[in-house]
Amino acid sequence: MSKRRLYFHLSMILIALMIGGLSLWHSGFWMEGRNKVPNFTAIAMVLLIIGQGGMLLSGLKKGKK
Repeated sequence: MSKRRLYFHLSMILIALMIGGLSLWHSGFWMEGRNKVPNFTAIAMVLLIIGQGGMLLSGLKKGKK
């Protein structure tokens, strides 16, 4: 895996952590209001982190071979 791709995946993970953390800090896990729904922004950021982590791991394994 090239350094450019490595830095891209790491920056995506850091940005997702920042956005998800700010969203949880501001709204909590359950949104307040008439209809209580989960915080979909935080859930999407967790899924993005999982996906980017998988891509990062597969790229690092492929680069070692």
